[in-house]
Amino acid sequence: MRTAKNQKSSALRTVFIFLLYMFLGMVVGGVIFLSYFLIRPQTVEIPDVKGFEIDRAIEELKRSGVKPGQIFGTGLVDHTYPNAGQKVRKNRTVIIFLREPQQMTIPDLVGAPKETAVKVLTEMGFQIRIVQMPFKGTDGRVMGIYPPAGSSLKQNGEVSILVDSGEPGEGSGSEK
Repeated sequence: MRTAKNQKSSALRTVFIFLLYMFLGMVVGGVIFLSYFLIRPQTVEIPDVKGFEIDRAIEELKRSGVKPGQIFGTGLVDHTYPNAGQKVRKNRTVIIFLREPQQMTIPDLVGAPKETAVKVLTEMGFQIRIVQMPFKGTDGRVMGIYPPAGSSLKQNGEVSILVDSGEPGEGSGSEK
């Protein structure tokens, strides 16, 4: 059995080790905290380039210390992301949105599977409306597209696709 003296020295040793770890933790934490404030990344403010031509906007963004990134639309600059006036890290990529959505040519997707047509049109930035119609032939294929293939349409415009939903009379509730 332990004696009272051994128990007391064991408790003192445990308290000493606890205090030592606590002190080391505070020192390490303090060094990390101070180094963050001493070696903090430089920040810049996003300039307001609304109404600028795209070339001038890109120059202004570069001059302020950020990198111009993707550009959406056509015409003059409408806004950026992050927004003008926000403070960000230097060399941050900024997305530029122009006033007019970009005109895109509608691809010929007649005969393609519905899933492929939806994916292609969505990635191009169009809204899709699917119209299903029973027809003899391969189920799930695009039978028509409106506006027609080769037409120009602004991004975010609506494209309707006519899809074969199967044999006429199937799924109508009547049995043969």
